[in-house]
Amino acid sequence: MSGHGEMAFSCLGFMTKIKQEHKIVISTSIAVIIIWCVDAAYESFVSREGSFLHVLATVTGHGAFLRMVLTFSVLVFGVSIAHILSKQNHAEAVRNKKTTAIERSTDGIAIFDHEGNYIYANQSYATMNGYENPAEMMGKTLRQAYDEKELESLERICNTTRLENGQWRGELTAKRKNGSTYNQEASVSLLEDGSRVYIIRDITRRKRNEERLRQSERFLNMIFNSIRDPFCIIDNEFRIIRANAAYATLKRKTVDDLIGRKCHAVLENSDTVCEGCVVDKSFNSLDPCVKEKNIETADGSVSWVEIYTYPILEEDGTVSHIIEYTRDITERKRSEEEKHQLIVTLEHLSRTDGLTGLMNRRALTEILTYEADRARRFVSPLSLILCDIDGFKNINDTYGHNVGDRVLQSISATLKTLLRKTDTVGRYGGDEFMLILPETARKGANNLAGKLLAAMQDTDLNLPDGKPLRLSVSIGIAEPLENEEGIDALIKRADDAMYASKQRGKNRITFDKR
Repeated sequence: MSGHGEMAFSCLGFMTKIKQEHKIVISTSIAVIIIWCVDAAYESFVSREGSFLHVLATVTGHGAFLRMVLTFSVLVFGVSIAHILSKQNHAEAVRNKKTTAIERSTDGIAIFDHEGNYIYANQSYATMNGYENPAEMMGKTLRQAYDEKELESLERICNTTRLENGQWRGELTAKRKNGSTYNQEASVSLLEDGSRVYIIRDITRRKRNEERLRQSERFLNMIFNSIRDPFCIIDNEFRIIRANAAYATLKRKTVDDLIGRKCHAVLENSDTVCEGCVVDKSFNSLDPCVKEKNIETADGSVSWVEIYTYPILEEDGTVSHIIEYTRDITERKRSEEEKHQLIVTLEHLSRTDGLTGLMNRRALTEILTYEADRARRFVSPLSLILCDIDGFKNINDTYGHNVGDRVLQSISATLKTLLRKTDTVGRYGGDEFMLILPETARKGANNLAGKLLAAMQDTDLNLPDGKPLRLSVSIGIAEPLENEEGIDALIKRADDAMYASKQRGKNRITFDKR
């Protein structure tokens, strides 16, 4: 294509882009020039008033006035037409934008005349109602969109609305082309000519989600109300937002007294969080916590409760709420205390001689083992005394076992009065007694043994026939050896020393000679 052709097409393209009102102004200007030239030509060639260029350039008198008036009139006319067309084009553009917005709106929009016939529907409206395009709906009525019950309701609404402000918003149940129904949020506006504008939105999914939420809430409420133990939910400002009747009863409040109030304020009358608060601990640790607490109940009795707290975490890891669950553990605590007392009793019985109340052989062996290890570790003195009642078999044979038991009890009582708090005494077996004396060397053990012999001489046991029974004991004393392991050898040496006292005439003290 030649350069002139390309230039022509370029000019044509440029001209097509120029707005219509601009074209009118340009055309008017050209018309003015043509009128000016025609008038000059007429005066030059017809009136013979001079050459064309001279007449065109020189304007005087009546001709000048006529040209000016004509030129001004054409210009005013052209500008007016251009202004009118500009306003029309602007209005058309605005209308096109609104139409496009309505057509592309995700909300369904339809217009019905006063008889309920469709006169307009956008694509969204048609799609929501099961039609491929709005053209299918033209000529149809509201009866295709709603059943009789909904139509009657709409008529009542519209009649009432007409008297108020001409608008109504609410929810309807609509019909699709295939007869299925869906939930619809509708806005109805009444126009002056009786026609109606419907703006609708399909809220079936929202209604389904709301119903699921209601079901979940009912389910949670059933669970909440079925909990018989005290139960509450506290937000991160320590406000109680849910509480069951059991919790209110425990706190001697009503549920209404608790809801919306800070727990430390309503329960403890305090402006700050209580010291040792397990709820506060859960907020800080982000973990479940538990605490046992002794409380006074509504009837004035004292009960033990166990308070459990469970944090509810947000997506960012912060705690939004705390679930507090309280369980009465009074019976459990009582059972634990009884079990503890039973264990203590059994332990006592397992370590105590039932007749004398002194420690038995098992307990004595454990204590002696501990003290011997301690004396060896710290290189401290330790003495072991074994004593045996003189003539005990003869007492049993002569006076009976009841008297023999009284003798054992009498000597046990005497031994208790002679010992320090750090000393240990027990019935080692039969009529033998063991005394463990920590931090006591040979001299101290001898002094204690002497006091025991003297105490026995001052002790008389009254027999059933009224005669007094004199008691005495034979005593053996031993100390641990430096390289001696265990306690068996120590006990054996003390026992040998005790029998040496018996062989030497009884009622005396003998030391292990090694």
